[in-house]
Amino acid sequence: MSLCYFVTPNSVTKAVSLTARVRQNSGRLLGLTALAFSMAACNTIPKADTRPVLAVPNIPIEQSYGAFDKETVSSAEQASLASQRWQSFYSDERLKGLIALGLQNNKDFESARLAIEKARAQYQITDINDLPRIDGSGGYTRSAQNNRDRNSSGAYSVNLGLANYELDFWGKIASLKDQALQNFLSTTAAKDATQISLISNIAQSYANLSYSLAQLQLAEATVESREKSLFIANKRFEAGIDPKLPSLQSSASLENARLAVLRAQSSILKSRNALQFLVGGPIPTNLIPTPAVSNITSQQVFSAGLPSELLRYRPDVLQAEYNLKAAGANIEVARASYYPSISLASNVGLSSGSLNDLFKSGSVGWSFGPSVSVPIFDAGRLDANYEVAQIERKQTLAGYERSIQTAFREVSDVLATRATLGEQLEAQYRLQDNFEQTYQIADARFKAGIANYLDVLDAQRSLFSTQQGILDLELQKIISQIELYQVLGGGANLDVPTVIPVPQHRNLVQVINAAANSNKAKATDAIDAASSARVVSATEALAIKQAEPVEQSTFKPTAVVDVNNDGKTDAAIGVITEETTLKEQSVEQVPVTQIVEP
Repeated sequence: MSLCYFVTPNSVTKAVSLTARVRQNSGRLLGLTALAFSMAACNTIPKADTRPVLAVPNIPIEQSYGAFDKETVSSAEQASLASQRWQSFYSDERLKGLIALGLQNNKDFESARLAIEKARAQYQITDINDLPRIDGSGGYTRSAQNNRDRNSSGAYSVNLGLANYELDFWGKIASLKDQALQNFLSTTAAKDATQISLISNIAQSYANLSYSLAQLQLAEATVESREKSLFIANKRFEAGIDPKLPSLQSSASLENARLAVLRAQSSILKSRNALQFLVGGPIPTNLIPTPAVSNITSQQVFSAGLPSELLRYRPDVLQAEYNLKAAGANIEVARASYYPSISLASNVGLSSGSLNDLFKSGSVGWSFGPSVSVPIFDAGRLDANYEVAQIERKQTLAGYERSIQTAFREVSDVLATRATLGEQLEAQYRLQDNFEQTYQIADARFKAGIANYLDVLDAQRSLFSTQQGILDLELQKIISQIELYQVLGGGANLDVPTVIPVPQHRNLVQVINAAANSNKAKATDAIDAASSARVVSATEALAIKQAEPVEQSTFKPTAVVDVNNDGKTDAAIGVITEETTLKEQSVEQVPVTQIVEP
């Protein structure tokens, strides 16, 4: 649907007259604006805080991690594992096939993708607020002077009106738009976090299924061996060579092995269920892992990079950062509310008592004019809203710092696990060699008639337990590789650039600024929106804190109150004086009357 405007000589004459009247009233508009400012001066407008927002997580972000094994490095020379695409990090083709299915079918990931589309639509709604809204209406009314009036009259009307269009002189609408943009970027980071978690969970479930299959193979082989041992023990007991004790212990060892088979079967079912849930559908037979996969990645050396790289690769850290920027934009919205709100409204309409005369020249009417709304007295609501916005930003800053600390701790925990895992495996393999030799010697002594069968059974139990422990440690080794890649932030689509929405509409105040509407300016705004906050060291933070203004509050009581009439002071009424001491020792006093309990 489109609106067409037809220009006639009469309409041109009226337009010229309208322009002249607007020029005549321009002085009145300036006077009205000046009056609005003078009235707004009754409220103390807070000064804009131009200081940079600094995060102080109190971790050594530029130093290498403390503990790591022989296969792991941490230095500035080698980039973090998170810089690799998951298709490059994982080398197991079956696993990569399952990950691709999960990214296509998993419902949590689909919900995260839809959340991005929702955030993009919400940003578009905010962007549209910069456009004027024009509404059209038409109607017919019939009226009479009183209940005795038999000559009622009717009227037809058609109107085209511009609703109150706010001129964004103080940046309120622009700040709301910036807040919506940061919320969109936060949603994209949340999607990346969901993707990283999904890929890691699929890989871990894949490894769990693989080693559950290996545990089943080991348990079934052990059952077969112990059935033979029980057969021998029973024959020796029936022949009167041995007492019944070796036969009973052989039977117990066999039952333990059968229990191990049942536990492995249960573990396989659970691992398949978990993998099927993550993938979002049945697992193809050709993607079932082989027992005890030795490598799921082609990495020989695992680089953790430096802690500072977490700020770039961890999507949860980026999400907290975007929330911090959104809170900063909310402060600007609260501050802009102190200023007058200037709006434009206009209306053009046709009115006639006859439908045939509705579109004749004499039935045209119009109105146009600005309006100014000034906050004069609001009982402190603006101050409270501004204070709430400041506190919310402090909260989000603390959350951002905590997200950095959490990321650092998670990486450190995985590195601590890997630090001794290799040595544990070496010790477990040595223990397996020991028990294998022990079993061979015990079996040879038994066959030679030197030792009884109990020594053979003990060696079998120890060897089986050691072999189970080796499979558990090998699984932990694979899991630690997956977890290290995850906690470093690996798994997001690094090769797919983030599509950042840019404003498609400008407020009437900004239309005249051609530089701000250029493609270069839009690209610069998008880059600034996605840029990172500055993270400082503890030494820098101390120096900055010492240079910041010192805020002190003093209370001067003007009256005391005995609420309980017990001769004791229960409360005091007075004035709180807030003093802000800068480096130049300047003092600003803000009197506030409150009731304060001593």
